[in-house]
Amino acid sequence: MIRVFFNIRLDDAYLPEPRGQMVRDAAEARLVARTIVRRLVAEHGGEPRLLNAVMAMTLEDGTSLLDLSFFEALYVPVEAQASVGTELRRAAAVRPPTFLSAARLRAALALLLPRLRAWGALRADRVRRDQQVRTRLAFEPAA
Repeated sequence: MIRVFFNIRLDDAYLPEPRGQMVRDAAEARLVARTIVRRLVAEHGGEPRLLNAVMAMTLEDGTSLLDLSFFEALYVPVEAQASVGTELRRAAAVRPPTFLSAARLRAALALLLPRLRAWGALRADRVRRDQQVRTRLAFEPAA
């Protein structure tokens, strides 16, 4: 793993990244840079000057790893990754666990329903009282 700093160079301006990011190798650094560039362009819209910018990737000691132009990151196609060689298997049908039978769920719901109804009644009563207080305050004569 190497720490790579993704710095941006635009015209005469140089925007250094202070923290860096750990990546496996230069190929992964290039993919991370492409992602950063795409998000920056999506965030800042179609600013034409951004196509002249460069993502300068440097290592911790300051040596240059590689430079990626924003234009290249946006418009040059990426190679498809090679498949691992294992085909995707069809997923098995998803069934609920056996301990969640319909009878057990009904029993649990029967225990919860009275509590939910009581909570709903308390809530409705509180809302009703709040509305009455607001109405009284709105129509009381000024003292």
